[in-house]
Amino acid sequence: MQGTTAIVSAVISWFHAHKRAFSWREKTDAFAVLIAEVLLRKTDAPKVQEIYDKFIAKYPSPQKLAEADLEKLEADLKPLGMYKIKSRQLKCLAERLLSDFGGRVPASREDLLKLPGVGQYIANAVLCYSYGEDAPALDTNGIRVILRVFNFRSSTARPRTDKKLWELAEKLIPPRMGRDFNLALLDFAAQVCRAKNPMCSTCPLHDTCLWPYK
Repeated sequence: MQGTTAIVSAVISWFHAHKRAFSWREKTDAFAVLIAEVLLRKTDAPKVQEIYDKFIAKYPSPQKLAEADLEKLEADLKPLGMYKIKSRQLKCLAERLLSDFGGRVPASREDLLKLPGVGQYIANAVLCYSYGEDAPALDTNGIRVILRVFNFRSSTARPRTDKKLWELAEKLIPPRMGRDFNLALLDFAAQVCRAKNPMCSTCPLHDTCLWPYK
């Protein structure tokens, strides 16, 4: 795809100048990363930041999380919303890690996908942020950037299930830069290529983006 390398480089350069600071981004421990990704599902990152440090300090391992009192866990997660669902998901996840993986977060996509509540995005996020793989981690926002910038037309009603989209994202990642690429998409989507009122006029990709509505 013509101009792909320059576009990816521009987004990553923008990210280095404008990246957001969240404490889970400093973590490489797979359990800490996995918990962050579960908490972030359908929740704004700033809200997760409000409770994350205290939460991971209180539940630093699958053992501690599995032993947690459900009502106390719900109280810890209440600021995020959907706290009853997330508390049960997290307990179930911790119990599965203990029963099937000896309390360790697996390092293979196949095993990660066996965990309750873990889909392709979370599995790839763990592989990338914890195990250093150049695995694309595309959430709804990152998908929006790729659909717009490359004018990608998905053949499925839900682009997140489009195998070709994931293949494209994987090809876009510069060697050994999966972490920067994935985080750049997240921050670029949040601050520039927003779902509503995108900042097209000041976007560094304005002249190369193929989105017809900019």
